[in-house]
Amino acid sequence: MRIHNIIKRSFFSLVGISICFAQIEFNVTWTPYVTYYLSMVDINTGESNMPIFMAELRREDGAPDQVEVGIEFEIIIDSDALSVNNETLVKVETVQPLQLTDPIFLSNMDLNLSTDVLFDVSGNPVELDMEISEQMDLSEAEQMMSSIVQTGQLPNGIYTFRVTATAENGEQILSEDILNISNPTLLQLVSPGGILADTTINEVYTSYPVFQWESDPCNYVNPNTGESGCEYYVRVAEFRSDEHSSIDQAIESVTRLPLDQSLGFQQIGYGMTTFQYPTDGGDLEPGKVYVWQIRKDLVTTSGVEQLLSDIRAFKIKDFTTSDDNDTGDTTPVGILLRTIIGDDLANRMFGSGGQVAGMVANGNITLNGESIDISVAQSLVSSGVPIEDGDGNQTYRPMEVISVEVIE
Repeated sequence: MRIHNIIKRSFFSLVGISICFAQIEFNVTWTPYVTYYLSMVDINTGESNMPIFMAELRREDGAPDQVEVGIEFEIIIDSDALSVNNETLVKVETVQPLQLTDPIFLSNMDLNLSTDVLFDVSGNPVELDMEISEQMDLSEAEQMMSSIVQTGQLPNGIYTFRVTATAENGEQILSEDILNISNPTLLQLVSPGGILADTTINEVYTSYPVFQWESDPCNYVNPNTGESGCEYYVRVAEFRSDEHSSIDQAIESVTRLPLDQSLGFQQIGYGMTTFQYPTDGGDLEPGKVYVWQIRKDLVTTSGVEQLLSDIRAFKIKDFTTSDDNDTGDTTPVGILLRTIIGDDLANRMFGSGGQVAGMVANGNITLNGESIDISVAQSLVSSGVPIEDGDGNQTYRPMEVISVEVIE
């Protein structure tokens, strides 16, 4: 399994400093990624193969008909792990300023030694002459080189992407994107299930289980929808002992989720770590064993990469095959109640000779005095009760049964 760099976007700033009066406007938009590969920038030529920023450069109202503008683009690294303290990885800048008349659209992909002309919105050519004014001597950073060779990715650290436009009168507009890059190591299934040999103790009491997993957060924002976090997908399939020799083989077979076999995985959403099996999905049948897996999509400068979790197996409880064939309430609400209080207590209460033998749960579920849907209760049972600490971090505490009250 590949380890990917996760980008925690710290902040974005756009600062304008006017020396005399405003001559230019420089509007910059940064492209969000989760993983940055060093190959996106050739530090020897400044060439980029992926858009890191897109910008519009134009004259302010009242400025001269033509304004000379210098452009700089710089990547700065600050990494204790690499013993690099606020050093410039690469910096490219114009040798001769641009002659700005009509608005120009440009990106980091334009700022290199190979590009010698840009075109403004009117189609007029604007000469561009760039040079590498500063770059890190990677031969002196053996640790960084080793990390780059192994992964191709930007090593851990704080990275500043900075682009600056400077007008002929000294007006300077600077835009930064500051990123905290770290290596995530976690995409782990929590519940339900476990290894295939333990399905007898990894039974679930509902055909609509809540799937829960843990993963490192992604501070990624979808530019089209505004949703934040990495995008997750799930795959659920039946394990057939007569057809499959392993859970890996089973997960690659015909899926119950998604029902459309051409999809491969069912889309869940962004930034989620729980998902309840949908009521309109393929039925999970009592007595059968199922396997599931989560996929996490990371948007990188080399395209979308997929990170797969391990695979877990679980069994849907079949109440019709118990030894005494008398299990009491087997409605969805009754099964949920059994899950909460445990088999032993449920058998004593609802089984033959029990205090409430023959009774069924009425389906009215309340939490702290407020009525809730069964799906919410199932989620709390499977995932636990969410608790937030003083730093805003959320964890889940297993539910505990304090008392059981029966109302006739």
